[in-house]
Amino acid sequence: MKEARTLKVRNYVAYGLGDLYGGGSFFLISTFSMYFLVSIVGLNPILAGLIPGLGKIWDSISDPLMGYLSDTSNSKRGRRRVFFLIGIIPIALSFTLLWVPIGPSNQIAQFLYYFFAYLFFYSCSTMVLVPYSALSAEMTTNFTERNKLTGTRMIFSMGSTLLGGLVAQPLIQAFPTQTQGHLVMGAVFGLFFAIPYLFVYLGTWELPFVHSEKETRPSVIKNFASLLKNRSFKVHMLMYICAYAAMDVLMAWFKFYVIDYLQKPGFVTIGLGTLLITQMLALPVYVRIGNKKGHAKAYRIGLAIWALAIFSMIFQRPQGSNLLLVINCFFIGLGMSAAVVIPFQLLPFVADVDELITGQKRAGTYAGAMTLVRKLIQGAFVLPLLGLLLTLIGYNPQAQGMQSTQTLLSLRLIFTIVPTLFAVTGFFVSFKFKITPKTHAIMQKEIQRLQEGGLKQAVDAETKTVCETLTGIEYEKLFH
Repeated sequence: MKEARTLKVRNYVAYGLGDLYGGGSFFLISTFSMYFLVSIVGLNPILAGLIPGLGKIWDSISDPLMGYLSDTSNSKRGRRRVFFLIGIIPIALSFTLLWVPIGPSNQIAQFLYYFFAYLFFYSCSTMVLVPYSALSAEMTTNFTERNKLTGTRMIFSMGSTLLGGLVAQPLIQAFPTQTQGHLVMGAVFGLFFAIPYLFVYLGTWELPFVHSEKETRPSVIKNFASLLKNRSFKVHMLMYICAYAAMDVLMAWFKFYVIDYLQKPGFVTIGLGTLLITQMLALPVYVRIGNKKGHAKAYRIGLAIWALAIFSMIFQRPQGSNLLLVINCFFIGLGMSAAVVIPFQLLPFVADVDELITGQKRAGTYAGAMTLVRKLIQGAFVLPLLGLLLTLIGYNPQAQGMQSTQTLLSLRLIFTIVPTLFAVTGFFVSFKFKITPKTHAIMQKEIQRLQEGGLKQAVDAETKTVCETLTGIEYEKLFH
């Protein structure tokens, strides 16, 4: 078994490469899939919205199961990293299949094809992204190094998102038909997401770990349900849900808002590029704030900027200045950067809180929970809601750029108000998150003391208070 190593630049880069897939694929689905299914393929909006929503039934099983398998695996290639090798071909194939054009003659046939295609895609993403997310907790235990790993990951994630925002639409338009363009786009990005996992595998490692013979393994359901005992995790999930629900609503409606309401189809690439470049450039600022002041403060600063910027889009008009629109997108990206990176930075730290509670290392289970919640936000909430709302407001896929006045008003209000409400809610929830550099150091020191056989009766008052605050459990009941 390998000994712990020193993280070098190449290791940070190798780890970060893995989220080219996580960031880019979900962005392209959020931004392009509904428009592709409704306006290009011709699928009924309600059916289009149901496809990812129904797939969540499978995800509710596969994500907890993958977290459990990742935590309990004994592969010689690592209990996390082995899945990177297994997933390379499925990643490329599953993303490509999402963009295969199925003719509009049979709505049921279309629905069934895309339903199973999305089922395959989400299964592949679960198999790879759950162990990938858990790996950041097991390459190092250092607070700053973990933040750097997640920060590097987010740079690649945002870079992939930016590439999607700048390249996907021109790539689609480079072909004679939109159907051909979408298929080529899917194949190109499928390979782009898959190949880096070979380098992720080669450039990362896992800290030495041996499953104890005395270690009890509860059922998958009990293992997953036990996460709710962790107070820090529950607050973390609320922050995550608010941030990513706001982001997914914003991105899912962006093309409809720009093309149909603002009547500026040429601005889609400019707007997305401005937003995503700013988001990526702001990332080191939030990582630094998180290292110095704690993640919750960095999250609040970003969401305050974000909420104001999103809501200000309500004042944009079709005849308005493109420069003002670019400035608006700049501030949206500036705030969104914190919303994207902070929830993922928190994962290894809430897993540490779990270790204080259980005495076990279950980062895979927590990563499975995050992956499931991510898919539920996008697939079971945002996209089905979008399909339903498009129908309710009278959106006509055959009248692109020629919608009714009432439909356009509804588009504008939904695009601005709904994500703003989520961002504001996340801002206030974050005050309940208490993991900081100081409290984490105290907790880690106490975990080590208990692992070395220290008596609970010997705990000092400050440490006891910190442990109870972070876990939400009486100190005497911890580390069982």
